[in-house]
Order: sequence, then structure tokens, then C-alpha cells
Amino acid sequence: MRAEARALPHAAEGAPPLTWIHRPQQDRSRKTLERLLDATEEIIRAKGIDGVTIPAVVQAAQSSVGSFYARFPTKAALLSMLHERACEQSVATAEAALDPARWQGVATAEVVRTFVGFVVHLFRERRSMMLAFTTTLALEPGFAERRARTATVIGRLFRTLLLARRGSIGHPFPERAIDLSLRAVTATLEQRNAFDASGVADVAVDDATLIDELSRLVLSYLDVR
Repeated sequence: MRAEARALPHAAEGAPPLTWIHRPQQDRSRKTLERLLDATEEIIRAKGIDGVTIPAVVQAAQSSVGSFYARFPTKAALLSMLHERACEQSVATAEAALDPARWQGVATAEVVRTFVGFVVHLFRERRSMMLAFTTTLALEPGFAERRARTATVIGRLFRTLLLARRGSIGHPFPERAIDLSLRAVTATLEQRNAFDASGVADVAVDDATLIDELSRLVLSYLDVR
């Protein structure tokens, strides 16, 4: 599987490197589909969702209009498929990042700090994609279901990893606390992305500060010893 590495700010010493996972390319038809999706993602990163037009996507993918319409009846269908791929990659990334075998010998506090740093960095790197999805697919029937399914899987993986370290968690209801901690982190980052997109400088928070404070929030709430 091809993986794209992401530099981690404030990575914990001795903690394993984390990467964003891309699914493997397969046959020729699949490669054409992936090129169209990759081209759409690059356009969104560079120009925002308004830059995504069928001619622009076809040109960037070095494909044809016929190949596009053979796979996507509309632009909305293209974005829906792109969101589906992003959800699959999110789950694959979480499965690799939260595999307990990666964290053997690493203190619980360092697990939390490193994972929070990774998530903060990913939300920054993929901000344009996340905003594009929420602004264009909010009313698309499968959007909320895909988001919920992805969040459920990631939450289960995070909970399993930390519950294996139950002895270092002082909160009287660790399972509930772990779930709420993850929700607090992701909700804060979603709000930060929305604020950053608004261009209001007074609400901006730099990554280093956010990593430190969110890590402190989670560790304090869980009462990690």
C-alpha cells in the first residue's frame, strides 16, 4: 500500500512515526478513477471547491470527458466518491496509527500527545478537503452516514488502544471519558478549520499551541497518571 508521510510537530521521543494511508492502485480502470479523484483533490487544495469543473478535472487527470462520464454522471457524484475514498483512507490511517503493537513501551501520556499532534496536523493539511465536503455534500444522503461510520470506527480504535492502558487512567468511567475526549478534539479542530476559513485573525490558534492545550485537556480529563 502506498503511504504519504506527514511530518509531525512535537512528535514524542520514541513514539512511532504516523502516516496518512492511501489505498493501493489496481487495474487500469481503477487507475483512471484514482487519477480523476487525485486531480479533483489537487484542484480543491489549490483553488478551492469553485475550481472543480469537469474540464479542469479531465485536463488535470490527463483523461477524457468520456472517461469522466463513464464513472460520474455529475460533479456531485464525483465529490461523493472523493468523500467515500477519504473516509476509507481515514479508517486505514486510524487502523495503522492506533494499532496497539505500534505503541508498546511508550507511556500513555506520550501516546496521547503524539496522536493529538498527528490529528492536528492532518486537519491542517486536509482543511480545504474537509470544508469542500461540508459545504457541498451536507444535503447528500450518504454524507452523514459515511461520516458517522468513519467516526465510529476511529472511536472504537482509540478506545481500544487506551483501555488496554486502563491502569494509567484515573477517570472513574474511562470508556466514556475516552470517547468524549476524542469528540472534544475533533470538534475543536473542525471549528478551528471553519474559523481559519473565515479569515478572522482574532480567532486563529497556531498548531503548536493547539497540540499542547488539547493534549493537556485530554490527559487532565482522563486523569492519566
